[in-house]
Amino acid sequence: MNMSNRTISFFCCLLLLIFVFGVAQGQVVRNPKLSAADLDSAQEATRGAGGAEAQLVYATRIDAIAKGSFDSLVVIYSKGKEPAKEYYAVVLREGKQFPVVGSKRGTAFPPGDRFLRIGLRHEAGAAPILRLMSATKETGQSEERQRNLDFQFNGTEFAMTGESITSLAK
Repeated sequence: MNMSNRTISFFCCLLLLIFVFGVAQGQVVRNPKLSAADLDSAQEATRGAGGAEAQLVYATRIDAIAKGSFDSLVVIYSKGKEPAKEYYAVVLREGKQFPVVGSKRGTAFPPGDRFLRIGLRHEAGAAPILRLMSATKETGQSEERQRNLDFQFNGTEFAMTGESITSLAK
């Protein structure tokens, strides 16, 4: 292989790495199973709902409304800077957006919380429970704890069905 072929190969590999790195960095919390189309939809929803300063934190496709359908894209995005960063959640399904609100301010979490992850628990004969988990520091506590906010689709919205605080898994 002469020098020009090596150079061309190097630049091709470099461009491929830049492309892969750019796609992988679309979310703060990386989800390697997310398709490119879902990532685009999540970024579009983030910009549309949160404006230019909003940042996509996490997105995933799950069956949040009917078990086995996987027709719901959950999007978590943030606005602002630490320590006043606010997190928002929305579920995209069939061209509709369903906000997931866990605080009186209209955010997914109360002020000061930091996104950790989401979970899903299927209920027999009912819509699944969508759990949003955040790290929180309660007043007077020195350690962070995990806040769990549970939501269930009631036909028109994701209504909060419960809240709990546990020790943060290490």
